Amino acid sequence: MKKLLLIPFIYMLFMTNAYAYLDPGTGSIIVSAIVAGIATIKHYWVLIKNFFKNKIFKNKKEKK
Repeated sequence: MKKLLLIPFIYMLFMTNAYAYLDPGTGSIIVSAIVAGIATIKHYWVLIKNFFKNKIFKNKKEKK
């Protein structure tokens, strides 16, 4: 396991500069991917929260 983590670390030590150009279209794609990721996480967080909330309230109603 340690060797598996060591290989990428050694590779990063010997990396050179890429001198790559990021145009505005690429920046737009990155921003939209981040926004989509945040929206997806929020959506599923609400679904998971409501699932457990309904489960807890069901248990309380059954006990009464």
